[in-house]
Amino acid sequence: MGTRKKIFLLFLFIINYSILGYVFPINSQQEKPSSKEARNILLKIEEGINSGRVDLFSNFFGEKTYLSLVNGHTGYFSSSQAYYVLKDFLTIYKPYNFKLTSIVANTTNPFASGILRYSIKGIRGNAMVFISLKYLDDRWIITQITIN
Repeated sequence: MGTRKKIFLLFLFIINYSILGYVFPINSQQEKPSSKEARNILLKIEEGINSGRVDLFSNFFGEKTYLSLVNGHTGYFSSSQAYYVLKDFLTIYKPYNFKLTSIVANTTNPFASGILRYSIKGIRGNAMVFISLKYLDDRWIITQITIN
Protein backbone atom coordinates (compact mmCIF):
# COMPACT_ATOMS: atom_id res chain seq x y z
CA MET A 1 0.00 0.00 0.00
CA GLY A 2 1.41 3.36 -1.01
CA THR A 3 2.18 6.20 1.36
CA ARG A 4 -0.44 8.46 -0.25
CA LYS A 5 -3.10 5.80 0.18
CA LYS A 6 -2.14 5.30 3.88
CA ILE A 7 -2.32 9.04 4.50
CA PHE A 8 -5.69 9.24 2.72
CA LEU A 9 -7.11 6.34 4.79
CA LEU A 10 -5.76 7.88 7.98
CA PHE A 11 -7.38 11.18 7.00
CA LEU A 12 -10.74 9.45 6.39
CA PHE A 13 -10.47 7.63 9.71
CA ILE A 14 -9.79 10.87 11.59
CA ILE A 15 -12.67 12.67 9.86
CA ASN A 16 -15.11 9.81 10.55
CA TYR A 17 -14.00 9.53 14.18
CA SER A 18 -14.34 13.29 14.63
CA ILE A 19 -17.84 13.32 13.15
CA LEU A 20 -18.94 10.33 15.23
CA GLY A 21 -17.44 11.92 18.33
CA TYR A 22 -19.40 15.09 17.64
CA VAL A 23 -22.70 13.35 16.89
CA PHE A 24 -22.30 10.66 19.57
CA PRO A 25 -20.10 12.27 22.22
CA ILE A 26 -17.88 9.96 24.19
CA ASN A 27 -18.28 10.43 27.94
CA SER A 28 -16.17 13.38 28.88
CA GLN A 29 -14.93 14.41 32.29
CA GLN A 30 -17.85 16.87 32.58
CA GLU A 31 -20.47 14.16 32.09
CA LYS A 32 -19.13 11.86 34.79
CA PRO A 33 -20.51 12.26 38.27
CA SER A 34 -18.17 14.33 40.40
CA SER A 35 -17.39 13.27 43.96
CA LYS A 36 -16.62 16.93 44.72
CA GLU A 37 -20.11 17.90 43.57
CA ALA A 38 -21.65 15.11 45.68
CA ARG A 39 -19.67 16.28 48.72
CA ASN A 40 -20.87 19.87 48.19
CA ILE A 41 -24.48 18.66 48.01
CA LEU A 42 -24.07 16.72 51.26
CA LEU A 43 -22.63 19.84 52.91
CA LYS A 44 -25.56 21.88 51.54
CA ILE A 45 -27.94 19.36 53.14
CA GLU A 46 -26.00 19.70 56.41
CA GLU A 47 -26.40 23.48 56.24
CA GLY A 48 -30.12 23.18 55.48
CA ILE A 49 -30.87 20.75 58.30
CA ASN A 50 -28.74 22.73 60.76
CA SER A 51 -30.68 25.92 59.97
CA GLY A 52 -34.06 24.19 59.60
CA ARG A 53 -34.24 25.31 55.95
CA VAL A 54 -35.27 22.47 53.66
CA ASP A 55 -35.39 24.92 50.74
CA LEU A 56 -31.56 24.96 50.72
CA PHE A 57 -31.49 21.38 49.42
CA SER A 58 -35.02 20.54 48.22
CA ASN A 59 -33.97 20.89 44.56
CA PHE A 60 -31.98 17.65 45.05
CA PHE A 61 -35.08 15.57 45.84
CA GLY A 62 -35.87 13.07 43.10
CA GLU A 63 -39.22 11.66 42.02
CA LYS A 64 -39.22 9.48 45.12
CA THR A 65 -37.12 9.96 48.21
CA TYR A 66 -37.14 7.57 51.14
CA LEU A 67 -37.59 9.28 54.50
CA SER A 68 -37.51 7.63 57.91
CA LEU A 69 -37.99 10.06 60.77
CA VAL A 70 -37.99 9.70 64.53
CA ASN A 71 -41.59 10.99 64.63
CA GLY A 72 -42.80 7.90 62.75
CA HIS A 73 -43.04 9.29 59.22
CA THR A 74 -41.52 6.61 57.02
CA GLY A 75 -41.84 5.82 53.34
CA TYR A 76 -41.23 7.01 49.82
CA PHE A 77 -42.27 10.57 49.11
CA SER A 78 -42.45 12.72 46.00
CA SER A 79 -40.16 15.75 45.95
CA SER A 80 -42.90 18.12 47.13
CA GLN A 81 -44.10 15.70 49.81
CA ALA A 82 -40.52 15.18 51.05
CA TYR A 83 -40.10 18.95 51.25
CA TYR A 84 -43.18 19.44 53.45
CA VAL A 85 -42.60 16.33 55.60
CA LEU A 86 -39.05 17.48 56.41
CA LYS A 87 -40.10 21.12 56.84
CA ASP A 88 -42.79 20.11 59.34
CA PHE A 89 -40.35 17.77 61.12
CA LEU A 90 -37.69 20.49 61.50
CA THR A 91 -40.34 22.95 62.74
CA ILE A 92 -41.25 20.59 65.60
CA TYR A 93 -37.81 19.06 66.19
CA LYS A 94 -35.92 22.35 66.14
CA PRO A 95 -32.26 21.72 65.30
CA TYR A 96 -29.72 23.53 67.42
CA ASN A 97 -26.69 21.62 66.13
CA PHE A 98 -26.13 19.29 63.21
CA LYS A 99 -22.79 18.10 61.94
CA LEU A 100 -21.95 15.41 59.42
CA THR A 101 -19.28 13.27 61.05
CA SER A 102 -18.68 10.96 58.11
CA ILE A 103 -18.85 11.73 54.38
CA VAL A 104 -18.09 9.15 51.69
CA ALA A 105 -18.37 10.94 48.35
CA ASN A 106 -15.98 9.04 46.08
CA THR A 107 -18.41 6.21 45.28
CA THR A 108 -21.30 5.65 42.90
CA ASN A 109 -23.75 6.11 45.79
CA PRO A 110 -22.30 8.78 48.09
CA PHE A 111 -23.53 8.89 51.66
CA ALA A 112 -22.99 10.74 54.90
CA SER A 113 -23.93 10.36 58.53
CA GLY A 114 -23.97 12.63 61.51
CA ILE A 115 -25.67 13.61 64.73
CA LEU A 116 -28.61 15.99 64.92
CA ARG A 117 -29.15 17.74 68.21
CA TYR A 118 -32.66 19.11 68.46
CA SER A 119 -35.11 20.61 70.91
CA ILE A 120 -38.78 19.61 71.10
CA LYS A 121 -40.99 21.49 73.57
CA GLY A 122 -37.89 22.55 75.47
CA ILE A 123 -36.54 19.02 75.82
CA ARG A 124 -33.28 18.32 74.06
CA GLY A 125 -32.64 15.14 72.14
CA ASN A 126 -30.20 13.53 69.72
CA ALA A 127 -30.78 11.61 66.52
CA MET A 128 -28.53 9.80 64.09
CA VAL A 129 -28.83 11.07 60.53
CA PHE A 130 -28.04 9.10 57.38
CA ILE A 131 -28.18 10.63 53.89
CA SER A 132 -27.55 8.94 50.56
CA LEU A 133 -27.32 10.25 47.01
CA LYS A 134 -27.55 8.73 43.56
CA TYR A 135 -26.49 10.04 40.16
CA LEU A 136 -29.53 9.91 37.89
CA ASP A 137 -30.35 11.75 34.66
CA ASP A 138 -27.12 13.78 34.75
CA ARG A 139 -27.59 15.08 38.29
CA TRP A 140 -27.22 14.03 41.91
CA ILE A 141 -30.46 13.32 43.74
CA ILE A 142 -31.21 12.51 47.37
CA THR A 143 -32.39 8.91 47.63
CA GLN A 144 -32.68 8.62 51.41
CA ILE A 145 -32.73 10.69 54.57
CA THR A 146 -33.04 8.84 57.85
CA ILE A 147 -33.28 10.72 61.16
CA ASN A 148 -33.65 8.23 64.03
